[in-house]
Amino acid sequence: MTARPLPRRCAYCSATAGALVAVARTGGPVVHACRPCRVTYRLMPLAAHPAGSCGALHHWPEAVPRELVARLADLGDAPQLRAVADRLFPAVAAAASRVVACRDRGAATIAVHAAVLALWVAVREAE
Repeated sequence: MTARPLPRRCAYCSATAGALVAVARTGGPVVHACRPCRVTYRLMPLAAHPAGSCGALHHWPEAVPRELVARLADLGDAPQLRAVADRLFPAVAAAASRVVACRDRGAATIAVHAAVLALWVAVREAE
């Protein structure tokens, strides 16, 4: 007799109901989270992680407003967001860096705002 697989659980609240989305893959099993936990903890879906990511847990940066995080959580896996994440994360890092030249930090800040705008567009297109 084969054992039935255990139901997926949210790694944060242990919920089994509703859509659970993969948010990380850290060597062992894939980590899943429910929508409320993805919003509360600002968790990015694994499919939207920046290219080159090793599967570690990623959070939406503070530059992404909470309302937008909630709307992004409604998209589920959202692999279409990977291209935006590829622009967003380096820009956030450069904008916050003290070793980056002032004018480059300004350009990075503009890139962050453009990436956030692209996230809003993706949410609206999915509606």
